[in-house]
Amino acid sequence: MKSSMNKIYAFWAAFTLSLLTGACCLKVPFLSEAISARGNINLLTYAMVIVLFCLLFLLFYAITDHLAKETQKHSCTPALAACSILLVATAVFFFFMFQLEGKIYGGVTDRYIWHKLPVWLVIFFLSGEFLFCFLCIRKDSIHIPDSGMYLLYSMFTVLIGYTYYTPSIFVRGASDRLHANAYYNSIYNVLHGAPYTEYTTSIYGHYGILYRLPMKLLGGDFADFILLNSILGALCFLLMFLALHMTVKSNLLRFLGTIAMTFPILAMRGGFYWQLWPHRILFMSVIIFFAALCVRFGWFNWFTCILGYVISLTGIIWNTESGLFCGIAWAGFWILRSLCIHWWRFPQILLQSVIHLSCVVFCFFGAYRIVNLYNTIFGGSINSVREFLFPLMTDSYMTDLLRVDLPEFPSAYMPVLFLLLLAAAWGMSYINLINKQKQYSLTAFLLPCFAFFTSVLTLGQMSYFMNRAAYHNLDICHLPAILLLCILSETGMDGVRNFHWKKRKAFSSSQIFKTAFSTVNLFLLLALSTGTAVQYSYNADLKTQFHNGQELTDFAADIAANIPKDTYAFGIGTAEIYSILRWDTQCYTLDFADLSVRPQVADYVVSDMKDKNVEEFLVGENTMKKFQTFSPENYEWIRKTYKRTKKFEFQGAVFEYYTKK
Repeated sequence: MKSSMNKIYAFWAAFTLSLLTGACCLKVPFLSEAISARGNINLLTYAMVIVLFCLLFLLFYAITDHLAKETQKHSCTPALAACSILLVATAVFFFFMFQLEGKIYGGVTDRYIWHKLPVWLVIFFLSGEFLFCFLCIRKDSIHIPDSGMYLLYSMFTVLIGYTYYTPSIFVRGASDRLHANAYYNSIYNVLHGAPYTEYTTSIYGHYGILYRLPMKLLGGDFADFILLNSILGALCFLLMFLALHMTVKSNLLRFLGTIAMTFPILAMRGGFYWQLWPHRILFMSVIIFFAALCVRFGWFNWFTCILGYVISLTGIIWNTESGLFCGIAWAGFWILRSLCIHWWRFPQILLQSVIHLSCVVFCFFGAYRIVNLYNTIFGGSINSVREFLFPLMTDSYMTDLLRVDLPEFPSAYMPVLFLLLLAAAWGMSYINLINKQKQYSLTAFLLPCFAFFTSVLTLGQMSYFMNRAAYHNLDICHLPAILLLCILSETGMDGVRNFHWKKRKAFSSSQIFKTAFSTVNLFLLLALSTGTAVQYSYNADLKTQFHNGQELTDFAADIAANIPKDTYAFGIGTAEIYSILRWDTQCYTLDFADLSVRPQVADYVVSDMKDKNVEEFLVGENTMKKFQTFSPENYEWIRKTYKRTKKFEFQGAVFEYYTKK
């Protein structure tokens, strides 16, 4: 059998060359100018690096696999020396990564435990914990029953749901209330039967259609929305826990992986970041869980294939970007599986590739048709594809408004990218076009194919961070990254358990590299797990303040006592208040938190007020300031036509009531 070192050589060569190419595209002036002239430089370079890596890996692996001789007796000294150097370099990298993370846009380091305590104490404590765990693994003294794992999954699912339930989130200074308003405003519009138009749209997808029925059943107010989001958020984590259970055999890795997965929600922040949790992880979690089921039970037939595309189609309705990535990854999963089985049947492989890629296109246009079906049912017009893709087709949104450059110093996205490309290479190395000798059973490649699928899906999701390199945007990759970390760690756990210096010659070079890789992964999992447990205790008080829904209800009652029912209303927070009162704002538009993306919405609102001859209106938090900044003409018209007669203040939010002069 040929040495699996070929995979390692090919990976490092492809990884190094592709990243050097990406760095040149970003930093060499004439290259960066040429790429920028054709679109978003971050995303174009990122896509180029991924494609180049895949092509280079296949090329280098094919060459090394063809030239390699049968494995002979070897010396492990070079591998041990290389691993020692890599381990030291990795330790230095992670040390500086944690020290510098406060310099990343959106990195709130005052909440992270390793910045609250002295560095030497953190290193000492984590090293002692790792040494203890390492010795337990060596002595095989860690035994966790499956029943204990299911209990752990249940406990963390409930804890995540409790953390998500934050009905006071949009009126707290530490919360993400603007994104909360953006999401609920979209759902409020759909609950009142407003069709999607150029000005009445959702900036994060058409999830309002999917929320409509369950929200109607619950009652439809803001607290019901928070409850439903809590259930969906907890479901995301439960599905990922179960996917981990089905793809990893070691209960120790399952245990550490489960706790590490919860790190961003339970430890890093007081609340959670609405753009990601649960919005951009929901269908990613659903389809990863479904793929894990297929791998675990061998469910590979036309029914499961179609069901995966149905999940992707629904995901596109929910959020266009993440749904498309689900469809592309699902197609890649099935195409790679075929390549692993039928490498010699080129016409069949080509036909299957065309069919699967056509299914992705069908998913997109199927979602597009469903959204337009909703529009026609509720008296709207057919949206164009450009309107359906809003704001993805908006130049300012993609290139100027929210673009944040990638950090050039040691940063968390670098090891995540390394991990995802490693998982992709592991899957591609099982293509039978390369491995002309049958070296594995017909099921041995299913887990590598699953790793490839998860990698492709996560690389797609990571594009959101690549364009806006804010620290919290990287959270979108956290769950699948931990899953892949555990899967890949298991390949070297035997080495961690059995390696002895005196018997080092019995280990191949590839086994030594896998052992070193698993050792690093174990340390990272322990660090994240410990950080989750310790940091959650620090954030517990901060989280509990979000659970008081009565304050919001009382504030809504105060507004109801001072203005007429169903008073015309628009702006940040009005949909939430009116939903609690069961009132109708009579104004259904894009959320005003995103007025900078579509300033024409201000024209629409003023025109609507003139048509309806509005005598009085309630305006939400900071909305008039946004009018003044992004639509000064409309702001002047309102100022000359109306006067403010009342003001309502609550937890830093100011709502203003205007009447005609």
